[in-house]
Amino acid sequence: MSVDDEHKAIAKRYVDVVWNDGDIDAMDDVLTDQQVYHDPTGSGEEPLSEFKSFISNYHETFPDLHFEVEHYMRDGDYVAFWGRITGTHEGPFMGIEPTGESVEIMGIHVVRIADGKIAERWANVDLFGLLQQIGHDPLA
Repeated sequence: MSVDDEHKAIAKRYVDVVWNDGDIDAMDDVLTDQQVYHDPTGSGEEPLSEFKSFISNYHETFPDLHFEVEHYMRDGDYVAFWGRITGTHEGPFMGIEPTGESVEIMGIHVVRIADGKIAERWANVDLFGLLQQIGHDPLA
């Protein structure tokens, strides 16, 4: 398997294990114990235990969460991927009680691979659109 294929396979496993399955135990196989995380609200180091808690909460809020990736691209140790994220709002989210509403947003992620695991993550998703779809207008 080429390095290109290996890196894309790691990113695909990350999407399946973390976002689609919410398999907390399997996260140890695809993520380093300590990662650097970047999103529009900030950046910093994040222990895997904190990310596991975040993912667990997300799957409690959106139990049918699914990330349908449209494309993967690799450049060196980096893999970028984007696609549609869907789910049903069945738990509290950012102080908003469950609405039962289905949501669909776009998201783009970039991961850096080191020693066969994800060591750094960037994420940008349409949080504004998600909030609107569950009946909360941040601009109101």
